[in-house]
Amino acid sequence: MNTLAVVAEGLARYLGWWLSALVRWRDPRAPMSVRRFVVLTLGMPIFLGVQLVHAICLLLDEILFPGYRRTSLDGTLVITGIPRSGTTFLHRILSAETEHYTTLTTWEALLAPSILQRRLVSGLAWLDGCLGGPLARGLAGLTRRLTSGLDAIHEVGLTAAEEDYLTLLPAAGCFVMLLAFPAAPGLQSLGEFDRAVAPQRRRRLLHFYRACLQRHVYADGARRQLLSKNAALGSWVVGLQQALPEARFIVCLRDPHRALSSQISSVAAARSLFGTATGSAAFQRLFLHIYAVTLEHLTQTIGDWPLDRAAIVDLTDVRAHPAPVIREALHRLGVREHASLSARLNGLGDPGPSAHRHSIADLGIDTTTLDERMTPSYRRLMALPHRIRVTP
Repeated sequence: MNTLAVVAEGLARYLGWWLSALVRWRDPRAPMSVRRFVVLTLGMPIFLGVQLVHAICLLLDEILFPGYRRTSLDGTLVITGIPRSGTTFLHRILSAETEHYTTLTTWEALLAPSILQRRLVSGLAWLDGCLGGPLARGLAGLTRRLTSGLDAIHEVGLTAAEEDYLTLLPAAGCFVMLLAFPAAPGLQSLGEFDRAVAPQRRRRLLHFYRACLQRHVYADGARRQLLSKNAALGSWVVGLQQALPEARFIVCLRDPHRALSSQISSVAAARSLFGTATGSAAFQRLFLHIYAVTLEHLTQTIGDWPLDRAAIVDLTDVRAHPAPVIREALHRLGVREHASLSARLNGLGDPGPSAHRHSIADLGIDTTTLDERMTPSYRRLMALPHRIRVTP
């Protein structure tokens, strides 16, 4: 059974990364400190316990809800590209079309990846509502307190639309864990998934990921189309195309210098949480490598796809002409523009500059290296016929 194999492998990998981190005291990307030692010794067991609960519930899904495996994912729309390229802006616009699209929220991805957990949480929410909602208010307040410093970077809320690659956490297949374990080879390879992950593990993770998406659509009643957003899965596009042959892709891009600068700034919170040296040259070079590999991979892959399979949108174009660019991307992919979405797009104004402040000059990597590693692939992508261009 793939679910059992994947979650067992995931728990084993977490144990290995955890124990390795405890003995790697001088890793320049995550040097050991009192805070890091406390987080690893106290926080990691709790995290592992949560993943164990998820694993048990995912396995129970196979017994209690076997019909989920027949759930169709026809019409799935995938938003990907490179991180910090406007994927969240696009995701929030489309996910607001709740009559037509279903997308995972933060609580579903992190707290209830299984159908069983969804049912249990729904029942608990009903009971909480009958009591006046104290639990809901408490969780909302805790979330605001923990994520208040991220509002200018990425709005976080339990009911907010979120990246569904978080459902890969029980399988140790979620790239975000690199912030805690930057030295783990098994996590680094996720940043160049199609090329670097072993074929058998790649197949298991893709099968597990598709099953997680089917669980979500099944729990939703299989009445809406799936909207999937994962900015960090640009290097997965070949695997995603194989796992989701019915999907269409919107690939978001941005000047890679600005995107990398924004990404390094946005993960700075990992320093205070995990003791990760996000400002070190070693850590930044790791992310530069992932960006460069992803851009090169997209260049070599998307160019061979039909024009109705993938649309490339650049953040500069989206900021200048949001409604025309989004509308043309959907039209190119054959995605129906419902009346409510049309009205929403017509009401879009200039999104304006982001409140997130960062500078390329703050990176510990010279601009010549940035140019050499990323600019050629970015320019080739921008020249592909898949790019959405609009006339003002």
